[in-house]
Amino acid sequence: MRPKLLPALRRLWRAPATVQLGVDPARAVTLQFSEPRMVKVLDLLDGSRTEAAVASDATLLGMSETQARQVMRTLRAAGLVIDPRALLPADLPEHSRRRLEAEASALSLRRQPSDASPADALRRRRSAKVLISGRGRMVAPIAALLGSAGVGRIEIDVRGVVTRADLALGGLLPEDVGRPRAIAAADAVRRVAPEVDVASLRGAEPDLAVLVGTPRPAPLTALAHAYRRRPHLTVWLRDGVAVIGPLVRPGETPCLQCLDLHRRSRDALWPAIAAQLGTYPDHTEPAEAGVVGAGSTLAAMHALCHVDGGQPDSIGGTIEVSAEPRVRRRSWAPHPQCGCIGGPESGGGQWRGD
Repeated sequence: MRPKLLPALRRLWRAPATVQLGVDPARAVTLQFSEPRMVKVLDLLDGSRTEAAVASDATLLGMSETQARQVMRTLRAAGLVIDPRALLPADLPEHSRRRLEAEASALSLRRQPSDASPADALRRRRSAKVLISGRGRMVAPIAALLGSAGVGRIEIDVRGVVTRADLALGGLLPEDVGRPRAIAAADAVRRVAPEVDVASLRGAEPDLAVLVGTPRPAPLTALAHAYRRRPHLTVWLRDGVAVIGPLVRPGETPCLQCLDLHRRSRDALWPAIAAQLGTYPDHTEPAEAGVVGAGSTLAAMHALCHVDGGQPDSIGGTIEVSAEPRVRRRSWAPHPQCGCIGGPESGGGQWRGD
């Protein structure tokens, strides 16, 4: 290993011979050296030297090799050093490397599923296929965020032409008005990530489908995606509130039909309401710009967490972002009458709000 300090870490002085690495209390480490010049051992952790070379060069700073190795052990235990080869995929084109350096640095600050490295996460994202369909102001920002984060293939399935009501920060621009929504949304992705393949998946099964806009009849949607074993995330605006989730992994987590059945148990007329929502004429859902932006960002983060192999909070739940501002999570259990995870014996039950 050629140890490199995490590039995103800030180096802060607490005393002439004492330095703090990082700001987050959960991660930050304070190192106290016997002499101020010994702090320069941190400069040796630039990814160009082996651990043995770092220990040897540290003797020029007045440190023993044993002391230098102890510093490296402390930093490694705190997760503050990384092999530079684990930051970015080796086969990443140069223009993509420059664009994704900040993303890789940020990924190095959080633990990846199964201890995957930032390079592993970016490789997984680059091979991922995401289908974004539906309508509304959040389509283009979600697509652009996913492309910016390194997702390699994105299909945007939207209808109609852009109106001024479609414009949103990070999404469609005033000059897009009158253009086909699908083409304008694809351009929004290419503006931030030119290398992303924004086109039809040509029959390839997506790793995730993001369904944007007022949900269509739940039984039909749930059945269509369950039949394909296709993970899917719903995102919509409801009376000024952005609702993200649930993220459904067919056969593993509560599905859209579960939510529909829970709502029916609380409201006998829910089927009539749901039918009207699903067939309501296409219109701009009222929501403040901040809610649209926050909802788009959270939706993209939950999608990326899934692509990275994580467990986003939208699994078995919905995240609601309102303008107050407030973020609320509602938990949804499997419904005993649904059978999507094996029926009543799977432990399904009542809706509950966190």
